[in-house]
Amino acid sequence: MRFIPSAAFVFAASLATACGGPLEEETPGAEVVDESVASQEQGIDESCVGSGVVLAQPDGASINAVFPHCSYADMSAASNDSTYDQPSCVHRFVTEINGLAGQYAQPFVEVIPASSNVTESACKGVAITGAAFGYANGVWWGLGSVSTTGTWYPAGPFFPAFCGLRVNIGTGGSGYSKIRVTGFGAALGVFKARVRTGVRIGNGPC
Repeated sequence: MRFIPSAAFVFAASLATACGGPLEEETPGAEVVDESVASQEQGIDESCVGSGVVLAQPDGASINAVFPHCSYADMSAASNDSTYDQPSCVHRFVTEINGLAGQYAQPFVEVIPASSNVTESACKGVAITGAAFGYANGVWWGLGSVSTTGTWYPAGPFFPAFCGLRVNIGTGGSGYSKIRVTGFGAALGVFKARVRTGVRIGNGPC
């Protein structure tokens, strides 16, 4: 699968220049060169999958997948606040989910609003940006990207109106040992917001 850079990485341009840089994955050596060549052929934004990406708060997190039995579960991490940044993958909170063992996973990004009382106009003004990358056979693969805004759902007969701030990235995939999910959120397109990035896993009801 090829990853073609899209508007998902363009939105943050008003805050900083787009991600860019050489791939430095795992340990140095010839294998790194091979991965770099492979990822360049796929058009991957290498700065978001290199070893320079911080996988610890406040800029990221690394977690191990725990597969649920007869249900679904989110393997994700949330930024402590809105100060997250990356030296190479600029203005992104990055979560790496390990131990996927090739099983299907659906990446997502979610903005965490400062208040639970989000109006319709404020909801539609929340910017949500994310991208996902899967690691298989020594190579990072692009799984998709998204750049959108919050979705307002009017009240129905049995539920109140609410703001949807969680968005799936691509259609998900299998065959990966680990997945990195990057996320960026901004309230009214200006002020950075907290985000949660991760994957949904599990086989559903038995």
